[in-house]
Amino acid sequence: MRRNSNNANVKPYKWIKKEIEASNPYTEYEKIWRLSIEYGAGEFMQNLIYASTFSNFVANPWGAQVVWREDGGKVLHRATDRMHQTQYNNSIWWYYGPSHPETCKSVEAINKLHEHYAQRYPGNFSHMEDYLYVLCFTATSVDRFRKRLRLPGFSEKQKIAAFIFWREMSKLFYAENRVPLEGFPDDWEGMVRFCEKIENEHLMVTDEGHMIVEALFDQFAFRFFPRPLRPLGRAIPISVALPQTLRAHIIIFILGTFIWFAETFLPDPTVSYQELLRSRTAAEKAQHDKETRDLDARFPEYFASFHRSSAAMCPFSVASKKQT
Repeated sequence: MRRNSNNANVKPYKWIKKEIEASNPYTEYEKIWRLSIEYGAGEFMQNLIYASTFSNFVANPWGAQVVWREDGGKVLHRATDRMHQTQYNNSIWWYYGPSHPETCKSVEAINKLHEHYAQRYPGNFSHMEDYLYVLCFTATSVDRFRKRLRLPGFSEKQKIAAFIFWREMSKLFYAENRVPLEGFPDDWEGMVRFCEKIENEHLMVTDEGHMIVEALFDQFAFRFFPRPLRPLGRAIPISVALPQTLRAHIIIFILGTFIWFAETFLPDPTVSYQELLRSRTAAEKAQHDKETRDLDARFPEYFASFHRSSAAMCPFSVASKKQT
């Protein structure tokens, strides 16, 4: 009987963890990070990650001002498109790694975007600890997320690889006026301590930051849940993003159980998120973009129905007050 020529490319049922543990974290850190992050996260999980993590990056006046601006910015008026753009860039970094030209090109585009907005908001992009926090939080967030769900965290090899990966990524970013980043922690434990210090001592509540977080949670619920279930949809990113105010313990149990079941009994995915994005046909991409535009056109009014009079920074509330 002739053997199928494609068998050589077929992955074992459970292959990701074995390949990670067979790799050298000091020399193959890009591969380990890609295997740890880029497989198995479809649109739902990507949007959940965005909603539950980006909310941590706007808990200061200067960051929130740049994102919310005067009218809600893209986080309100192009909410799903903004999520897609963020995750698309992240996927490039995660898939290719800091040494690849595609990553360098993507990060440089972010640097130039920051330079553009720094002209409008001078000084807002000069806080080096903000950049370091985003980098360290990203490096450690999956480990922390999994532990929140009562799942095993990163292995020692994954921790080493994550530290080296994001230390190298930090060399590609600049603070305002092209100032290179300095002060990146020395190891995994240092990254964790740095994140905890920022979160425990330096996060602050602002009107703009509050409205951004509301928009992030509402966008996730609006996109994936029918109207009667949208309160449940909001509870999911809240439960994993704000442990200090967690009340929805049942969400943690259900989500953790689902991931445990998939990792234990289902085959490992063989296609990364970046490969999935690049495999879309022109027609599929056009349809995806059309659906995104439709969601973004309908979302602001949905958001306003809950927040029109709940906060002074809501642009709909401001407009209503001007009319009266």
